Amino acid sequence: MKKQFLFLIILITCSIFAQAQIAPENHSIILKPIFGTHINNDQGHLFQDQITGFDAAYFKDISQHSDKWIGFSGAKSYGIGFIFRDLSKLKGTKDTSANAFGQVYGLVAQMDFQLFKIGKAKFNFTPGVGLGYTNKYYFNNTKNRFLGSPVNETIKADLGMELPMSQYADLLVGFGFLHVSNGGATVPNGGLNTGNVYIGLKLNNQKALTAERKSTYTTLQRNSIELSAGLGARGVFANRNKSLYKSGLYAGYNFYLNDVMSLKAGADAVYYYTVYDPNNANDTFQNYGTSYDRWRTGLSIGADINLWRVTVAAQIGKYIHYNRLMDKATWYWTFGPTFNITPHLGLQAKTYMHFAQADYVNWGVVYRF
Repeated sequence: MKKQFLFLIILITCSIFAQAQIAPENHSIILKPIFGTHINNDQGHLFQDQITGFDAAYFKDISQHSDKWIGFSGAKSYGIGFIFRDLSKLKGTKDTSANAFGQVYGLVAQMDFQLFKIGKAKFNFTPGVGLGYTNKYYFNNTKNRFLGSPVNETIKADLGMELPMSQYADLLVGFGFLHVSNGGATVPNGGLNTGNVYIGLKLNNQKALTAERKSTYTTLQRNSIELSAGLGARGVFANRNKSLYKSGLYAGYNFYLNDVMSLKAGADAVYYYTVYDPNNANDTFQNYGTSYDRWRTGLSIGADINLWRVTVAAQIGKYIHYNRLMDKATWYWTFGPTFNITPHLGLQAKTYMHFAQADYVNWGVVYRF
């Protein structure tokens, strides 16, 4: 496994260098060893689990582009990253899940934002989202109750300092977070949250651009009405062959602030294709999302963050109708990205949440007018 991983890192690094040679814009290559732990507050061994790994990324610089959203947000660059984490030493939670995890390999789309600068030191925030593969999950190792599928959504974020060492190399140090989960597509799926520290290198080819660069795409620069509809599914416990489908609907109003941010308020509705049956609880139970009725509805408020063609939305809502099994589930929240085909039309992956648990991911379309 170690030889295969080393070969994969070399292959990806060579590929990144090959792309860098023909890239018409400024670019950078990032290489970071990772040392981390499982974030787990109730077991008394939060900092005893050992996680090692590696991040490699290729970024294109956009800091010299004239788009308004770049100036508003402090965006510096965007790119794609490869992640590796060895989770084999995790102690698990309360029961037999100790040492039931394997390795995670993933690809994430990332964007780098400069928060502030002190002298030559730059302090950056780098979020990313993508897909990851793990070789140990519930259905091939039932001790692992936290990852229910081999392919999972992967969300990461780094907060760190960038310190120039020369014209072509910067030192990177900081903290990172990684979340791995399938959004309830198969169950059980508690998900994993890990934290890490890193120290690495950023290799640059920085030079001044001779011509102004600007994207041809702009956001919808006004208040708008938003409609969305989609379809998704939550898994049945310990059953890979059955899913419980739902459709999510939304209608709301967006208050335009600037090219980066809009505030929003609206109404949510979720339609259940399968409702809870006490006589068939195993196949119809959906945890906090368990409903006796076909519909649940609520009102929500939140915000959109617009980053070129990608809009990241988050809202929190209060149910006005939900004939639920779990009494505590009176509030909900949603988040997820939309890829904007045009300023009016987009493709969306919206996760419905109760507390820290994903209900399901609603895959759909968004229309603004």
